[in-house]
Amino acid sequence: SEDSEEVWLPLIAHLIDTKNVIGWLYNHWLNDGQRRILSQGFENSNEVQNLVEFIGYIHDIGKATPAFQIKQSFIHNEDLDQDLLERLLQNGLDNLEELKANMDTRHWLHALAGEVILENSGLNESIGAIVGGHHGKPQNKYFDYEDQLMDDTSKYYQSDSWTENPTREKWENVQKEIINYGLDLCDFKNLEDLPTVTDSQAVILEGLVIMADWLASSEYTIKDGKRVSMFPLISMDKGFNDIDMTSRYQQGILNWLKTDSWTPQLIVDTKEQYQKRWNFDPRQVQEQMSQAIGDSVDPSMIIVEAPMGMGKTEIALTAVEQLAAKTGINGLFFGLPTQATANAMFDRVDNWLGNIAKEQSENLSIKLMHGKAQFNQKYHNIPDADDIETDEGAVVVNQWFNGKKSILTDFVIGTIDQLLLMGLKQKHLALRHLGLSGKIVVIDEVHAYDVYMSSYLEKAIEWLGAYHVPVVALSATLPVDKRNELLTAYCRGKYGSEKFKAQNTNWQTCQAYPLLSILDGKILKQKSDFSTQADDTTVKVTRLNIENYDLIEKINDQIEDGGVAGVIVNTVK
Repeated sequence: SEDSEEVWLPLIAHLIDTKNVIGWLYNHWLNDGQRRILSQGFENSNEVQNLVEFIGYIHDIGKATPAFQIKQSFIHNEDLDQDLLERLLQNGLDNLEELKANMDTRHWLHALAGEVILENSGLNESIGAIVGGHHGKPQNKYFDYEDQLMDDTSKYYQSDSWTENPTREKWENVQKEIINYGLDLCDFKNLEDLPTVTDSQAVILEGLVIMADWLASSEYTIKDGKRVSMFPLISMDKGFNDIDMTSRYQQGILNWLKTDSWTPQLIVDTKEQYQKRWNFDPRQVQEQMSQAIGDSVDPSMIIVEAPMGMGKTEIALTAVEQLAAKTGINGLFFGLPTQATANAMFDRVDNWLGNIAKEQSENLSIKLMHGKAQFNQKYHNIPDADDIETDEGAVVVNQWFNGKKSILTDFVIGTIDQLLLMGLKQKHLALRHLGLSGKIVVIDEVHAYDVYMSSYLEKAIEWLGAYHVPVVALSATLPVDKRNELLTAYCRGKYGSEKFKAQNTNWQTCQAYPLLSILDGKILKQKSDFSTQADDTTVKVTRLNIENYDLIEKINDQIEDGGVAGVIVNTVK
């Protein structure tokens, strides 16, 4: 530490910190939609919470191994390393100095070790893999815990011997004691009692345990310009019994929590909604599309096809509020094809969100996600969550959600690659899935992607379907084939098949325009009969000679009773 005092944290304290944090995240940070996915197949919410907390608790069991305990400390402090080895010696774990001299632990992965220990002790693979992947990269599908144990026995038990061996038994007992303590805390009798989980549940749980581990590993954060503690290390002369684990975790969460969650409200009157958010009455197509979306029972994939200038953005943002109220999914990802279009949309979403924040007196966090976001002046001027002093509600930037954590921000506007990356193998992929599984996804200009990008888009849409995340796709020129591919990909993710019933028999070839397609449960509803009333506008065309110097006067004469004039200058003969 800064004043040269030796500090440490007992492993059991970090395990309990992470258990407490992940339990809080499950109850208060995840939204209803995410909790619904995690609850599938469980009898009650207590069972899910117990499982979530046990995974949080047990994630670092791989540190209870001789190979990890002889590793150098992060700051390479030899005195500290020696003191910690002496503590182990006092508790009966001897000869570690000799092991340290002869064992290479540079590539030793405690996440992998945790999975090996747990699966060898009877834990099912679906949960074991979450522990094995909690540093961002799961083991490959050919992973075999028995092979790992045979190859690296001494790293787990300080001895290669499989016969009776007191040193081996000591390490086995340490590991069993930690496991049993956690089982008891989380209301399980043994590891075999833990349920298996589905792929979509496993990915969300993986993301959640990564987030909880990072939070519980944060010693401090900045609040009101000052450094405040979260989960600090303790002095070497203190132990686990000197820590008040409950107040420690409560203080940590309170200091970390800087923004609010959006509480969506049901929209009763569409016209009133447009006036409230944008100070204008909706066009007829807007009103009828918003009404149809509001009338749907279980809306999931919505495709809006309408000309430029029709107001698709307002339809989409109204749909976000309608869908959030119905599903309890209270975040937004708005994806656009380029940085320029993302910047332009950021202003509009920021204004919309500011309206909601003031209406509900909440501070809501926003993120602009693309490579040059830091050069966007509007984004740069949004206040930091630490600096905001108003209680009236505002749009803010929460600095904790940066880097790989950016996608966890509640409201994200970004380039479409941030969504397409859902389908690409990369480290900490589960964090991206965790972030997107809690957001309604709007994809603008969905026609703008080539064959290569479209394959990733379909994979992402399939995952969103698996998470039951509503998707709103917007386009002025969407080919029929692309529309059908998006709908079938979503159904494949949500229902495990591409089949759905369509009210409209010619849905596969429907060329109507404007067109609204809504996947309502397993029924595809399409609306194209928009009764549009022509605006009361007279357009008069007058051919003028450019050489005529009284051009301005002539135009002013034409619009002296009010109106708008457009001058088209054509130099092509």
